Amino acid sequence: MKKQIIFIMMIGLLFLTACGSNAAETENSSDKKDVIKVGAMPDAYPHFYMEDDELKGFSVDITEKIIEKAGYEIEWEVADWSGLIASLETGKIDTLADFADTPERQKKFDFTDTYFYSRVGIGVSEDNDSIQSLEDLKGKNVANLLGSNYGEVLKENDPNDEIELTTFDGLEVIFQNVANGKNDAYVSGRESMLAMVKDKDIALKVIDYSFGEKPVGFPFGKTEENAQIILDLNEAMDELHEDGTLKEISEEWFAEDVTVSGEGDSEE
Repeated sequence: MKKQIIFIMMIGLLFLTACGSNAAETENSSDKKDVIKVGAMPDAYPHFYMEDDELKGFSVDITEKIIEKAGYEIEWEVADWSGLIASLETGKIDTLADFADTPERQKKFDFTDTYFYSRVGIGVSEDNDSIQSLEDLKGKNVANLLGSNYGEVLKENDPNDEIELTTFDGLEVIFQNVANGKNDAYVSGRESMLAMVKDKDIALKVIDYSFGEKPVGFPFGKTEENAQIILDLNEAMDELHEDGTLKEISEEWFAEDVTVSGEGDSEE
């Protein structure tokens, strides 16, 4: 009889221990934040750049603020642009920062709401005064970064195919080629070019003209899980717009608010 009582007590103890363990696991899992892996380049100032082994930049600041506000943790994956695109397409990373939301890209990815608006700028050599607008690029050779959307926007505004576009897999060769005249101009985000020319001593200048505004959001693979993440990020962005956080980050980097559309303003 005593053996039966001891056996029953042992079974009860094991049951209570298992329940306590499951409860602890449930509690711990509910406290655990999901991680969003975000791709970034190491040399795309002012959006991304490395300083003292730390990733910094406008897109870094604004992405971290949105993701943390949404209740997720962030893990950065730093690589060249073409490598990041491949990682996004294969699911090795969850999303990219500084990625324009276009109809073509929407075929592959679902996007969050827009967190900033990019306009195409034109960079030329410091002694080049012949290019003052998009019209002046006709018959010229223009450099574009591989994987960038700005070359596509340029061609959208070149219906008669009068502008030659050359794509390069790195910014250094682009800056050198434009500075020495091998390429007549370079197209990229105007705000980025202005910041790079000002802060990085690049021998180019940005003309007083811009075009082709595009919304920029976070792209995700088309899954149910990602659909929920997108909803969470959109809610966080709404709150950060309302309290002025996104505007503050933008003005810190660009001295203007690029988180709202400039469409309707006269192009420079």
